[in-house]
Amino acid sequence: MRYFVVFALLPMLALGAGGKKSQDSQAPRVEVVEFAVKRTLDRTIEIDGRIRNCGQNAIHKLVLRFKILSPDDDIVATQLGTIAPDVLQAGDEAEFHWQMRDPARAVALRIEAVARYENVIGVDKPGPYTIE
Repeated sequence: MRYFVVFALLPMLALGAGGKKSQDSQAPRVEVVEFAVKRTLDRTIEIDGRIRNCGQNAIHKLVLRFKILSPDDDIVATQLGTIAPDVLQAGDEAEFHWQMRDPARAVALRIEAVARYENVIGVDKPGPYTIE
């Protein structure tokens, strides 16, 4: 009887694991295709780059969140920027260009992404990127 229960449960476990994998493959993701961050003489930081929607569905109202890091990896500032267009279709790319005040002790930054209603979007190649 014990063997019957084990063999009866195995197909259900396999189906459950397969379902989870298909959900993860459909999760929204963006990939950092190009990225540059540099400090200017007028005490600002310029952030330039390009991202791609590498998920299977469109992303609505994408916002990039830059966590500015100290030498100790503490967050010293956060910068938000919206991506145009409002809807980034699967496979599409978008450029971004921002400037922000240069916070004290800033040496690097890490990228996070959220979409409409604060849905977290996975980021491939999130950094940290050194501020030059």
